[in-house]
Amino acid sequence: MSASPFPEVALSELASIKYGYTESASSQPIGPKFLRITDIQDGSVDWESVPYCAIDVADAKKHQLEDGDIVFARTGATTGKSFLIKEPPNAVPASYLIRLRLTGKKLLPEFLSLFFQTEAYWHSIEKGSSGSAQGGFNASKLGQLKVPVPPLEEQKRIVAVLGQAFTALDRARAFAEANLSDAEEVFPSILRATFSNTSERWLSQLPPEKPETGLVGRSSGRSKIATQTGGRSATTRPIQGDYGLCVLKPEVAARKGWAWTPLTALARLESGHTPSRKRSEYWGGEIGWIGIKDARDHHGGVVYETREQTNPLGIEKSSARVLPAGTVCLSRTASVGYVVIMGRDMATSQDFVNWICRAALSPNFLKYLLLAQGEEIRRFASGSVHQTIYFPEVKGFYICHPTREVQDEICTSLDRACAEAKKLTAFYQEKVKDIADLRQSLLQRAFAGELT
Repeated sequence: MSASPFPEVALSELASIKYGYTESASSQPIGPKFLRITDIQDGSVDWESVPYCAIDVADAKKHQLEDGDIVFARTGATTGKSFLIKEPPNAVPASYLIRLRLTGKKLLPEFLSLFFQTEAYWHSIEKGSSGSAQGGFNASKLGQLKVPVPPLEEQKRIVAVLGQAFTALDRARAFAEANLSDAEEVFPSILRATFSNTSERWLSQLPPEKPETGLVGRSSGRSKIATQTGGRSATTRPIQGDYGLCVLKPEVAARKGWAWTPLTALARLESGHTPSRKRSEYWGGEIGWIGIKDARDHHGGVVYETREQTNPLGIEKSSARVLPAGTVCLSRTASVGYVVIMGRDMATSQDFVNWICRAALSPNFLKYLLLAQGEEIRRFASGSVHQTIYFPEVKGFYICHPTREVQDEICTSLDRACAEAKKLTAFYQEKVKDIADLRQSLLQRAFAGELT
C-alpha cells in the first residue's frame, strides 16, 4: 500500500479504549445483552440471538455500548476482527472484546471502520500479534496503532463513495457466491441422479455379467500382498441406502438391467495397517502409504504420491499390505467418506477399507458409487463419539450395478461431467476472488488519497 498522504495519529489520542466485561453468558434476561465476537457474523449482529449477562448498574454504565462504538477482537483466531456498532440495544461487550469510543471531532467512526478493513491495518495486526501463543493484541498495542486522519470533509467523501461502491460489490458477491454454491452442487447432483435406487438415467437391456474371479492389476511380488482380510463375519443387520449401496440385499428392486450383488463377490476386501511408529527403520522407502490427509487431499481422484512412505521391512513386520494399482480406498473412521484410487502399488492405514476390483467391476465405477453417497455414507457407520464404518457392515455391502460395458459408459460420462463442474466452480471462485480484490483495491486507493 502506498504511503498515506494524510497525517497519522496514534489511536490512543483519538479514542477511549476499554476492555469488555468478564462474566458468563446466560440465555435468561438477567441483565443487558452480552456481545461476544462469535455473535458477529459476516459483518452483522442478530441481537435477538445475543445472550444476556448479570452486571451491576455501575459496571453496566461503564461498559455499555453506544451508537458509533467499535468493538475489536483482541485474542485467538479472530484477533483484529472489528465491528461498528449501530443503534445497539442495552448491551455490553464480553471480555475478549475491546471497546473503542472516538473522542473529539477528528475522526468519523465509519472512516475508522473502513481503515480496519485495509491490508495496512491487517499487516499491523499480524506484526503486533507475533510472539503471542494465542495471537493476542492488547489495548496498549491497539492504542499505539497509527491511523490516517484526513480532513472531516474528505472522510465523509471517502465513506460515501466506498459505501455506495461496497453496496454494489456486496450484491455482486452474494450473486457470485450463490452461483458458486450452485456450481459446487452440480456434480454431486449428477452422482445422486446416476446412482439413485429409483433413477432411470442409465438403463440397459443386458443382464448383469457373472462376477469373475480375476483381479484388476498385478501384484508387485512383495510379501503379504493382496491377502484377503479376516476378522468378524458380515453383519445380519440390514441398512438401506439410497444411492446404489446397502448393507445386506435391499428390499428395493434393482433398476432394469442392473443387479444387486454383494460387493465381496465383485471385489476383494482388504484392510490397512500402520507399521510401528517406534521403529524408524520401518519408515522411508518406495512404498506409498495412504493416510487420512492423503485421502483428503485427493478425494475423488487418484493417489500417486503420499506424505509418508514405508518399505519392505515395514510391511513384513506389520499387518500392512501392499495392494495393487487400481485399488479403491474408502476412509471409514473419524473422517468417514474420503474415496481415492491407488495410482500405483501402495499400502493404507487402518483408517481405510479397500477393494481390489474383479473384471466385472470398474474401479472408477465403484469410486463414483461411493462418492454418490456423500454425507449419507455415515448411515453405515456407528459410534456415539467417533463415527466408524466397521468391517461387519463393510462385509455386508451390496451394490447396484449394470454390466461392465455400461459401467464404462457411465464413467466416461461422469468423467466429462466432473471436469465441466470443476471448470464452472473455478470460474465462480475466481469471480468471488475478483470482487474481494476489487474491494481491497478501492480501500487502498482511498487511504492513499487516490479515490476520485
